[in-house]
Amino acid sequence: MSRKKLSSRIPLFRERKEPKNRDKFIYGSDNDDDKRNDTFELAFARYLSDSGRGNKKVSDRTLSILSGISKSEIHYYLHGERKITYESLCAICIALRLPLSRQEHLFHKAHIMYPCDEPYPSKRDEIIKYYLEHCFDLERVMVYSCNDELIRNNCDPLNELTSDKEDSK
Repeated sequence: MSRKKLSSRIPLFRERKEPKNRDKFIYGSDNDDDKRNDTFELAFARYLSDSGRGNKKVSDRTLSILSGISKSEIHYYLHGERKITYESLCAICIALRLPLSRQEHLFHKAHIMYPCDEPYPSKRDEIIKYYLEHCFDLERVMVYSCNDELIRNNCDPLNELTSDKEDSK
């Protein structure tokens, strides 16, 4: 494994400090008005700020490497200059290894339906949902492995990041 991949690793949820307050962990506050006024941009920035080693900030560069989303696109999402897409939101959740509670909050704030919430989900959504449900507790669950699995099943990947591209970095 290259040094770049090692330095770009997001810790699994169990390797991080245990959150003291569930509401603050998800919504940034335990105040009901603050929870209601939370936005996708605020939540995304908050989750980016404490998802790294030792609950430190993950840089836009690191998120870009792990998610396959350009730094400029990440910047646009953080500042509300573009509406996030389903594929980018899934890639970000997997790359940041967000626990389900935080994923669901981001999907809700982005007004995007969580995979497999409809009655007859596609094979693609079932694969994506598996990766979302396990990204925070299994080391092997990464965006490039999700894309590889999607391609193996003749589904469109989340983006162009695959194991071939990951290995060439």
